[in-house]
Amino acid sequence: MRKLIPALILSTVAGAAMAQSFPAKPITIVVSVPAGGTIDAIARLVAKDMGDALGQQVVVDNRAGANGNIAADYVRRAPADGHTLLMLASSTLTLGPYVMDKVPFDPLKDFAPVAMTAGLNMALLANPSVGVTDLKGLVAKMKAEPNKLNYSSTGNGSFPHVAGALLNLDTGTQATHVPYKGLAPSIQDLLAGQVQFTFDSGSAHHVKAGKLNALAVIGPKRSAALPDVPTFRELGLPELEKVSGWHGVFAPAGTPADVVQRLNAEINKSLKKPASIERIQAMGFESVATTPAELGDALRRDHKNFGELIARTKITAN
Repeated sequence: MRKLIPALILSTVAGAAMAQSFPAKPITIVVSVPAGGTIDAIARLVAKDMGDALGQQVVVDNRAGANGNIAADYVRRAPADGHTLLMLASSTLTLGPYVMDKVPFDPLKDFAPVAMTAGLNMALLANPSVGVTDLKGLVAKMKAEPNKLNYSSTGNGSFPHVAGALLNLDTGTQATHVPYKGLAPSIQDLLAGQVQFTFDSGSAHHVKAGKLNALAVIGPKRSAALPDVPTFRELGLPELEKVSGWHGVFAPAGTPADVVQRLNAEINKSLKKPASIERIQAMGFESVATTPAELGDALRRDHKNFGELIARTKITAN
């Protein structure tokens, strides 16, 4: 025991010294999507503010592919010193491990939560040609015409896929899933009436323009972009609330707590700026600011929730 005490003291001193000297070099935010997406846009917004505050360049490195697994695996292997961060959609860590054959990381052990950057409130959106303006009407139509309505998603095993499957289960209806390779073609065919409904968070402008009808919102509260649209919980379908998501920043496991706290503080300062809040909400997301512990709680909760949902829906990404 006596031999351990000096080692513990040295470890504490070394950690404190690292935090005081951080950052010692440029910081890289590895983003799990290509340039131009919402995660990338938020990453670049935060990177500029962090760079100004920390006195070091903060660069964005896009490493897209495999549902975010490429970026996550890269950061998992990086030195745990706070200079390499991961920004991604929660599905990579909460949903992906259940619907993909194999992921190259442990979502609960290989990363240190830093900060949530945005909350996702997907809305159930229908083409006006369906002739319904609320959830009750859609459910009635699906029951009257089993398998006649199609819903689009951004791919097998995606959030919209799970939401649609769960809607079928919890309402006793049968709508047909049509997977697309990404959001743009999914929404394009919804607007054209090739599919009848979908779930998405960034199409409020189409609703306001009368091109789509918003029937319900997934999430614990109504969307700021669609304040008049009720939540699924309000409509008696609370299980849909579990298909929730967010964007967040993580560091490799073992990153010193003081460094994580410093990063969290600077990210939250950026997110709390009125201009940041306005921009994030315009993308269809909720602007949030959390502690590392709160992000960790959200990760564990949603990982558990999706385990239960995938067991019920039997969805895979194949």
